[in-house]
Amino acid sequence: MRKSQWLTGVLLIATSAQCFAATQTSIVEQFQSQRQAFAQNSGIDLRVLSQDIQSTVRDSYAMDQAGNDQEAIARLQTLEKYAPLEQFPSLDVQLLCERIYTKLSRPADAAGCHDRAGAMAELLQRETGSGATPDDPVRVITIDEIGEWTRSRGAKIDHVSPYVYREQNLQAVTYSSAASAGASAVAYFRFTPRLQEVFNHLTDDVFAPVTVSASNGTYQAAITQAHEQRVRFLNDTGFNYLALIQLCTISTREALKLAQQGDFSAALAKLGEVGRVRPIEDIPIFDFISAYSFLLGKVGKTDEHNKARLYLFGITQDIARSGNGLTPESAVHVVAISEEYAWVHAKKMRVTRQSLIQKDDRRYDLLEAEGTDNSKQTYYFEVSQLFARESAMSQ
Repeated sequence: MRKSQWLTGVLLIATSAQCFAATQTSIVEQFQSQRQAFAQNSGIDLRVLSQDIQSTVRDSYAMDQAGNDQEAIARLQTLEKYAPLEQFPSLDVQLLCERIYTKLSRPADAAGCHDRAGAMAELLQRETGSGATPDDPVRVITIDEIGEWTRSRGAKIDHVSPYVYREQNLQAVTYSSAASAGASAVAYFRFTPRLQEVFNHLTDDVFAPVTVSASNGTYQAAITQAHEQRVRFLNDTGFNYLALIQLCTISTREALKLAQQGDFSAALAKLGEVGRVRPIEDIPIFDFISAYSFLLGKVGKTDEHNKARLYLFGITQDIARSGNGLTPESAVHVVAISEEYAWVHAKKMRVTRQSLIQKDDRRYDLLEAEGTDNSKQTYYFEVSQLFARESAMSQ
């Protein structure tokens, strides 16, 4: 009799385990379907969705910490404008849901959130790509899924950097965990095409200021390094400024002409000739480094290309953060006149008139520009050091 009861118990446990596994599989499939719906819905801005998830989780957690659990769950429910909470494919949302429902003594709801959190972790770990190589990146729908993927492995992100691989724009994430005894590993992520399109559109104006988290050491370091190099470049009197600018201009023009003919190796070599006068990494001029980065990518020098892209990001952000150019007081700081024209071009405008003005002891280039819609704008560029260097060299 006891043996029969024991066997029945084992069968019940096995059946329950199978049912739980089937339930998890069902939730994974449901979440995957919802993620795809997000990705395909042109009415949803995936960048805004990412920001909404992050801000909602942050606000709800703060409310929960303050003991306002009803307000916390109500804040999470604002995400239902995208999908019902029980169908919302976010690990962070479901984990926080479980925590709040537990504190509200709603065990059934908490258990449902627990199951959904487990299913979302499984989806991120098993259904979206391994992330172990650039050939098999983790395919993410929202930006916050990168952090969720890392946390689902009990790891923390050390830094993130752009990584171009076979003409794909990936994100290389360096992370570490207690399980790896502090050793770092790298995972590769690819945004869904619509999210990538949003970022491409946002970066049409390469000089638009980008918010960089203080915790994102790689990008912040790139901006700091570029600023220091640009200051050092203008203060360095050990080279002929005008001669170097002319050499950079000619080399860039000839290199791009070779590139148009399809000879990218020769183009890169032509640009590299400038390195005989001054190391390329010590020439923080936007259009020059932009051409250098482009050519490195074309000849397949992936690591050098990614390094140059990060350098270029630092340069553009240093320029972007120097001012908006609308007044002399908010003038854009440049290290070469070519950057003024690149800056105006990025605003989808063309220069109609240029003049040099002086205010107090500062010199400014004043560029009048016109847009395709006939709009007009005047931009100011701080060129005091450029003027001094050019004047000294022309004497």
